[in-house]
Amino acid sequence: MVCYSRGMNGSPEHELYLEERKQLIDAARESARTFDKAVLTFGSVVFGFSIAFLKDIAPKPVPFTLKWLGASWLFFSFGLLVILLSFLFSHRACMFGIESYEKALTTNALVSKKNPWSIATTWCNFGCIGLLFLGLLCWSVFAFENLSHGDAPVDSKTSIMEMRQWIK
Repeated sequence: MVCYSRGMNGSPEHELYLEERKQLIDAARESARTFDKAVLTFGSVVFGFSIAFLKDIAPKPVPFTLKWLGASWLFFSFGLLVILLSFLFSHRACMFGIESYEKALTTNALVSKKNPWSIATTWCNFGCIGLLFLGLLCWSVFAFENLSHGDAPVDSKTSIMEMRQWIK
């Protein structure tokens, strides 16, 4: 391992710094993994719930609300696609970092270069949240319009019981 700090190699402060850095890298990795799983799960569940809602609660949706359903599915789909792209970009960001540090070791000079894949990963993560939120808003408009304009009023006790069965 090459250390670029001046005169700290082997000192207790340096060892403490390396241990803390390792723990922070592990925490960042776990945080990213948890975020990715949570977003994928949320997007998939909301997408699936919208299909179940259409099938069981609003089988005959009001025609003008179909554009809201279509928009929500489009946003959900793009949100899931963007998070999948974030996985790919995250991998490329790691490879870029490895290649940069290998080059620094062979030339004995650390070149500080921005990692474009890391930037793309960040944009994808924020974009995914935005797309899923827009999908949820569109789906909410669809759901509320169909609950208020449905052929027959929805019995709240039946709906709650049905929803409990879906969760199980």
